[in-house]
Amino acid sequence: MTSSLVTAGTAKVASTGATALVAISIGRGPVIALAAVVGLLIGSFLNVVIYRVPRGLSVVEPRSFCPHCDAPLLATDNIPLVSWVVLSGRCRRCRGPISVRYPLVEMATGLVFALVGWGLGPHWAVAGFCALAGTLIALVAIERDGFAPPLSVGLVGTAIAGALLLAAGVADRRWTHVAGTVIGIAVAGVLIVATRTGRSTHEVETSPWIAAAPVLLPVGSALGWLGPAYVGEGLATAAVAMLVVGGLRHGRKALSPDADRGVLCLALAAGVVVATVVAVALGAGVGT
Repeated sequence: MTSSLVTAGTAKVASTGATALVAISIGRGPVIALAAVVGLLIGSFLNVVIYRVPRGLSVVEPRSFCPHCDAPLLATDNIPLVSWVVLSGRCRRCRGPISVRYPLVEMATGLVFALVGWGLGPHWAVAGFCALAGTLIALVAIERDGFAPPLSVGLVGTAIAGALLLAAGVADRRWTHVAGTVIGIAVAGVLIVATRTGRSTHEVETSPWIAAAPVLLPVGSALGWLGPAYVGEGLATAAVAMLVVGGLRHGRKALSPDADRGVLCLALAAGVVVATVVAVALGAGVGT
């Protein structure tokens, strides 16, 4: 017995199983709406990760606080997007400015999650790809702030995403995706170990390329799930993006030792986005 599995408007025929049951019982609209709401909430948490982890602070305690007066924020001050707008981008207590980066991260995460929900539709892999997207957003934003992307963020984010993707593959008996995800994460891990072996902490943190290596974990997981054809697509896009972004930065900051910082994270993130878009457009990567 077969059923239609829809991926971004492209009908795919798949064996009736976990995914088919989800597709029948849940439409695309609710998936998009739920993904967007969850994305806003996760975006709020990512702001905590982006600020605290590179500075060696706990993401659990203390509760969110104003970076100017250290006053704890009220629960009503932590409503994604809404609180920043209501407070006019300022602390309730000291009226110090709160960076626009906070609502931008929340909005970007909500939008990206919604796009994942639209692209993949009612499929178990939505949760895994959203987790990968959140991990990439955090790593890129941290490097944008001038810090080396923490390996812990890459490890935790990829572990959560990898577990969700593996569960999705097993539930739907898509063993090629399961194998691809495992291989992608393994290859990324080997590359990270290889680039860091025999190097001091200072060498790792000061080399833009080695410091950005943790981004390989979510990238490897995503491209591994999509499959060999999309690995090439993603890496080719990353190479082009690397040349373009690197060239522009070197043109403006030819004498700066940090001219290459941020290039690898942005380029590989772009590669994942393009590979996923192509896979969705072809109705592949999820429904095959």
